[in-house]
Amino acid sequence: MKNLILTLILICTLISNTHAQNFSTEFGKVGKDDLELKTYAKDKEAEAVILFDIGDSFFNETSSGFEIIFKHSKRIKILSEAGMKYAEVEIPFYQEGDIFEKVYDLEAYTYNLEDGRLTRTVVEKENIHDEKVNDFWKVKKLAFPNIKEGSIIEYRYKLSTQYLFNLRDWSFQSKIPTVFSKYTARIVPFYDYAFILQGASSFDSQNSYEDGGSAKRYGTIEYKDYIHEYEMKDIPAFENESYITSINDYIIKLDFQLAKIKYPGGGERKIISTWPDMIKELNDHPDFGKYVNKSERLAAKILDVKALESKSKKERFEAVIEFVKSNYKWNDYNAKYASKSPANLEKDKFGNAADLNLFTIGLLKAIGIEAYPVLISTRKNGKIRTDYPFFQYFNYVLLYAELDNLNVLSDVTDIHCSSYRIPQRCINDQGLLIKENENKDVSWIGLQCAYPTQTNTVIKMHLENSELKSSVQISVNEYQAIGLKEEIGNDTEKLLEHLKKKSYSVEKENVSIADMDENSRYYKYEFQPETTAEIINEKIYISPFLNEPMKDNPLNQETRTYPVDMIYPWRDTYFTSIEIPEGYRVEFVPESFKAKNDLVEMEYTINQTENKLVITFSSFFKKAVYPAEVYSKIKYYMNQMVKKGNEKIVLVKS
Repeated sequence: MKNLILTLILICTLISNTHAQNFSTEFGKVGKDDLELKTYAKDKEAEAVILFDIGDSFFNETSSGFEIIFKHSKRIKILSEAGMKYAEVEIPFYQEGDIFEKVYDLEAYTYNLEDGRLTRTVVEKENIHDEKVNDFWKVKKLAFPNIKEGSIIEYRYKLSTQYLFNLRDWSFQSKIPTVFSKYTARIVPFYDYAFILQGASSFDSQNSYEDGGSAKRYGTIEYKDYIHEYEMKDIPAFENESYITSINDYIIKLDFQLAKIKYPGGGERKIISTWPDMIKELNDHPDFGKYVNKSERLAAKILDVKALESKSKKERFEAVIEFVKSNYKWNDYNAKYASKSPANLEKDKFGNAADLNLFTIGLLKAIGIEAYPVLISTRKNGKIRTDYPFFQYFNYVLLYAELDNLNVLSDVTDIHCSSYRIPQRCINDQGLLIKENENKDVSWIGLQCAYPTQTNTVIKMHLENSELKSSVQISVNEYQAIGLKEEIGNDTEKLLEHLKKKSYSVEKENVSIADMDENSRYYKYEFQPETTAEIINEKIYISPFLNEPMKDNPLNQETRTYPVDMIYPWRDTYFTSIEIPEGYRVEFVPESFKAKNDLVEMEYTINQTENKLVITFSSFFKKAVYPAEVYSKIKYYMNQMVKKGNEKIVLVKS
């Protein structure tokens, strides 16, 4: 029944209003404290709170061996209108070739207290659907009905997987606080797993013991499960501030990976126990190292190899990168393995990131350039932990080439990106160079960008009666240029939409794109916004940089324990000239400001001639990543940038 009315039986006792809250952890049984909770005492600003989050993984014998069953149940209390977004739930599941995962036995409900009675609304099939994320991942999406402030949602499901390499990872922390989180792994003695705890030094409770029940049998072998229990309570919300790589890098979570298989008949096999072992396995893999070899053999059929032999390595490199970008298209899927043969890629002209970059490595090798894959994790996927070779951390492949005295990272998926740059989504700490050597040395390649991105804004202003006439010219390079080429390109309609988002009103005839050459490092555009001068008590207030500067400081925490990751260094420069109208004089100008140190450079200056003001303001954040120790300083300079960028000039009648 869609709206099932349940009888709410509350045991009334004389308990003080200050009693400790006792939330239910049993699925389907909603307690008095769950219902009456209006504000979470440990985080009074919380939009919602996870009352319990319980996971259980165990092995199930099949005709071909074992599969893992993952059981998950979760309850969330919605505390405000803003928290209603947590009533949209996604359950990820994986598919790769013959290995697949299945979500089943799904139950989901919304609870509300209405007229003193508890109502339960079932999430029906029409509110559940599957959505493809990429070639390997799908999500089952649940939209909970009848959501309002005070609602409780809960759901549970089972997930079966043949993918024994990983036990299901477990996140104890979320963007909202969690009252109780527990994960149990029941492991058969034929598999050993390594685990890494991130974000905490210990659990509130951890137990490992042999199952005390009856023994099970696999073939002729009797065995008992070994049970590992991990529990944490009162976990604070992760404050997802700006300038971080991924929430996955910092939340409290538990990652597992298969370390060893013990065969029932005797003997054992280690599973990628070292980085050199992983590199060797990848080089031997048909959809990785051997794919590169096949691409190299195919090169003579698709490239004029002899014509390229007379060119320098740099010229050969650029020619191949440009050839692949011009003739093959990325299908928007990240991947660490190729999805099709080089011959089929040549035929189809599109593929995933591994298809394209591994193919390009093969072509480069064919023309005498030393090139190798670099296995990475994209920014959204989280950073690589180098203390143990967890293969699931990786999700993408870049190419690395040695050109005379220059070693470069590149990626052919982004046509707007220079041959000597990688896409912004890939700038994420470091990647693993897949190159075997006799000493079995492991090389990590830094992915950071040291080249500043610059935005130059030139504004000219003058007053005609009460109307402020302005013309704006903006020029950007590097990653800002790449972003605008992707967002706008040569389309003035898209430029108008871009300006509208910045709160400008501009007529179509008053915008133009000055430089959109694919091969140029710059992107330039001009516009004349419609603005009215702010006049109060016959005083004219002018924002010299219009709507261009940042309005609010994105760094708003008092302290921070993780780095400020800006992706790349950047410099913003504003140059504004204001013609002072006849009959007016300058009453107020902001103070000059200057700072120069190892972290930033800033300078704000104003010069005045008889009838003109010239205001310049530059902000240069010199590093791509700032350590947490200098957070307060970076926050201060961000505050100064916001303050100086938005201060007004005041004109009065002479």
